[in-house]
Amino acid sequence: MVLVRLLGVALLAFVLWQVDWRDAAYLADGRVVRGEIVGDLPAQWDAEAVVRFRPEHAAPDAKPLRLAARDLATEEIRGNATPIVNEGILRIVDRAEIWWLLAGVAVFGLTSQFGVARWWLLLRGQGIRISFWAAHRLTFIGFFFNNVVPGATGGDLVKAVYAARRTDKRAEAVITVLVDRLTGVVALATIAGVVLLPRLGQAAYRELVSFIFGFLGFFAMSCALFFSRRLRRLLHVDELARKLPFSDLFQRIDEAALLYRHKKKGLFVALLLSFGNQLSIQLIMVLFASALHVTTRGGEPLPVADYMVVLPAAWMVSALPLFPGGWGVRESAFAVGFHLVGVGRNPAVALSVMGGMNMVLWSLLGGLYVILDRGAIAQVTTADVPPGAQASGAAGCDEELTAES
Repeated sequence: MVLVRLLGVALLAFVLWQVDWRDAAYLADGRVVRGEIVGDLPAQWDAEAVVRFRPEHAAPDAKPLRLAARDLATEEIRGNATPIVNEGILRIVDRAEIWWLLAGVAVFGLTSQFGVARWWLLLRGQGIRISFWAAHRLTFIGFFFNNVVPGATGGDLVKAVYAARRTDKRAEAVITVLVDRLTGVVALATIAGVVLLPRLGQAAYRELVSFIFGFLGFFAMSCALFFSRRLRRLLHVDELARKLPFSDLFQRIDEAALLYRHKKKGLFVALLLSFGNQLSIQLIMVLFASALHVTTRGGEPLPVADYMVVLPAAWMVSALPLFPGGWGVRESAFAVGFHLVGVGRNPAVALSVMGGMNMVLWSLLGGLYVILDRGAIAQVTTADVPPGAQASGAAGCDEELTAES
């Protein structure tokens, strides 16, 4: 785990080293001039277009360089050779529209309740009774621990522990968290897959098509293997599970997961909530992109459909457990994914950082719940827990939670 975390730190450092903090002009002779773009970039590069650029060591009153398209290195974007002049991270953030940023932050507070409702329904499907308010608190506690557990979804593990220790149905509580996460990822991939359908033959989307449809195909095969009685008998899945270490635990988890085979309506509603949640998060990122004036290298606004393709792939990759909160992995995924649709590395990384900071901001609410709620964080009851067991569990709640914190 130490090596994994060091790898995450190294990846984050590499990403931050690769981006241009200040504006940069890439010249045709291979040199890179850093400094400040004076005025705006050309809306369209043609024979008459120039960019005025003041190098970083030039005097403040020095006349800026006038760089035409022929003076600059180019990059092919959607079949067009586009001059490479990068706006630095500092310029991008400095001219951000604060009201669009605040709108995105506010929308997250509202739409995050889609995810809370999804998990609450999945818990009820396992016979675990928990109030919506308690599910809300536990969800935000998970957000809080994303800051210290590697991966963008690392806090799910902590959420599962909090829920499991409040009920005798511990395996079932853990399964609800796993299914909750899976429905979210499947909704993400499905949204991207639908948007990609008209673009299957386009070379620019080849890598994204392979990743998204590869995941959906693997998920479908895994579900068929897991839920099909005939395949399970043919492959002796149950016999193999009994030979594993902690076989009793695995059997309970297996039985809890199989219970959803008879809860199709609940799973369908959970999936619908996942679509609402993921579409809302993509709306938030589009608001952040509008605030940061994210465009393609050619200066055109990026179509919303491209966000709906790139963002799911980037978030799926950022779940890799390298660094808390997915930092580093997410920035790399944004840089690579948005490059495929013609967006420069700097605005892509700035957008990723803005999304990450939004999560950190809202996760502080979960930290507040950890401090204030203590033993009352999640008093879960189940349909088959005797009254005496419920009372005993509630009485020992405060002492357990203090130790966990």
